[in-house]
Amino acid sequence: MKKTISFFITTFFCAVAAAQNVGIGTASPESKLHVVDTVDVADGQSGAFVNIHNATQVSPTGTLSGIKFRLDGVNAGANARYKGGIFFEKTSSWGVGKLHFLTNSLGNNNSVTTADARMTIAADGKVGIGNSSPSLSQLEVYAPNNITQFSSTSGLNETGISMSSPFGNQATLSFNMRYSNGFRFMGAGYGANITYSPISGIMYFNTSQSSGNPGDVALFNSASVIIDRNGYMGIGTSAPKAKLHVASSMVLGSSTTLPATGYMLSVNGKIIAEEVRVQLDANWPDYVFHKNYRLKPLDELEDFINTNRHLPGIPSAKQVADEGLMLGDMQKRVMEKVEELTLYIIQLNKENQLLKQQVDELMRLQNIKK
Repeated sequence: MKKTISFFITTFFCAVAAAQNVGIGTASPESKLHVVDTVDVADGQSGAFVNIHNATQVSPTGTLSGIKFRLDGVNAGANARYKGGIFFEKTSSWGVGKLHFLTNSLGNNNSVTTADARMTIAADGKVGIGNSSPSLSQLEVYAPNNITQFSSTSGLNETGISMSSPFGNQATLSFNMRYSNGFRFMGAGYGANITYSPISGIMYFNTSQSSGNPGDVALFNSASVIIDRNGYMGIGTSAPKAKLHVASSMVLGSSTTLPATGYMLSVNGKIIAEEVRVQLDANWPDYVFHKNYRLKPLDELEDFINTNRHLPGIPSAKQVADEGLMLGDMQKRVMEKVEELTLYIIQLNKENQLLKQQVDELMRLQNIKK
């Protein structure tokens, strides 16, 4: 009798499954298996549940329960296996464990295992993507080198942010970029990235040299701005030697201020400082005091001034108006004139002393005659 009932039930459900949907708790199933559970506030239930229970008599750590997914189709046939699944893995007593979401991309007859976990939710709620044992943060995303770890965009091939580890241990945060065997544009336009190396302690800020279209390779300006482990910032140099080290021209002023050709610093405005030191490569004008230095005679100096209306070796008013002043060079020229003036004073003093002696001698002779 029991065999007859068992055969009847088996035959009935096979026929139902083959002919129509199966409903549990509903007379109108909407899918191959449709489960409806009437909410009963008294028993604490809040919805319908399907329990998957591995009832192994001895349950060692690692016992699994879950769902596997299989789709037959092209290149599948008799060797098709389950390439997706959701597994719950017991890792401790009282059924404590972690939930794995699995896929298998191999074109063979191997079904998914926990080694194929793509995302895992640990017992304490930490989520790992590419990491089946998250423990360091609430969300951990692991990816091989040269693969983008994270991307956020406003659409396909649109502006966004990506994060990757393209240079070994150097993490990169890119803007309007993605990384796949080289930096590439996510959207049309320019891009930039921020790279940090925990080995050298240097952070790099780079911008792309030119614009590009989605998917184009992006080339960056080398070390546009860097901050090293000492907190030194370098602009145009990857080895700054001070808190701010600029290896090229710098401009202070409005947006219309242009750098002066041949100068490291161009300032459109006033400068105030307690002290300014000018280090000259050329000789300081102590050469004026050398014995072989030719001091212009005063009458020759007078002729030059009358003709040119400025001292020899000193720029004219027109030159200063047109070209400005070079502070160090001008200070040197002024000092040259001060030293020449000192020599003129010494020379005039000697002549004055000689004239005084002659006057004294004349007066002495005049008194004798009287």
